[in-house]
Formats: sequence, structure tokens, C-alpha cells
Amino acid sequence: MTTIASGNWNELPWEEIREGITRVVFAMEADNVCCSINKVENGNEVKPHKHPNEQVALVLEGQCDYYVDGVPYRLTPGSWVTVPSNVEHYIHVYDSPVPCMNMDIFTPDRPEYTESYTKFLKENKNK
Repeated sequence: MTTIASGNWNELPWEEIREGITRVVFAMEADNVCCSINKVENGNEVKPHKHPNEQVALVLEGQCDYYVDGVPYRLTPGSWVTVPSNVEHYIHVYDSPVPCMNMDIFTPDRPEYTESYTKFLKENKNK
């Protein structure tokens, strides 16, 4: 039987990923997709990387340059960019009037996100 989940990311604690970036992972019950909301501060530590997952990066608030395969895409609220499998990419926030809030949607699922966030939730349950 398929698990149906519902929630509100505003009610979840933020996990620090690296300097200037925190996240909430949600919809962890889904079988083939992974979703996160990231709060990225001006001057965040950039980390070019790639992974086998396809990704859609969508900006909800603030602004950033999102680099995909060396090309910068200026993203503002409502903007999105797709990241193909195994293509280098990263987010750079440097002149946003507020922290850049972006949603990442990955397929297939990223179990390492679920495992990391589940562990974080257990460790911070009573804080």
C-alpha cells in the first residue's frame, strides 16, 4: 500500500549543511522523488558538484545565480532551472535582499538525504 504523507516545512527544524546553507527534507515517504527546501545566505560556501539524479531547482524567495555546466542562470522568485544527470552545478547567493529560499526536486530518490535528515530529527527531537 502506498504511504500518503502531508506536512508543513515551516514546522520542521533546519539542518545545517555547510556554511550559509540549511535545509529541510520533506515528502520522505515518496518512492521515486526527493524534495528539499534550502535557505541559502549571502556569501554561502559554493560547492560545485554533480550526481546521477536529475534535479529541478526552483527559487521561492530571494535571488541567486545558479550555475549549470558553467553557465550562470539568474533566478528570482518563481524562476527554475533543470539540472541533467551528472552535470556539474551549484548555487551562489551574493546580493539577495533576503536569504534565497529554493526548492530542490530530485529523481530518482536520494536516500542519503532521507537518512541524514532522519538522523538529524532524532538527534534534535528534544531541543
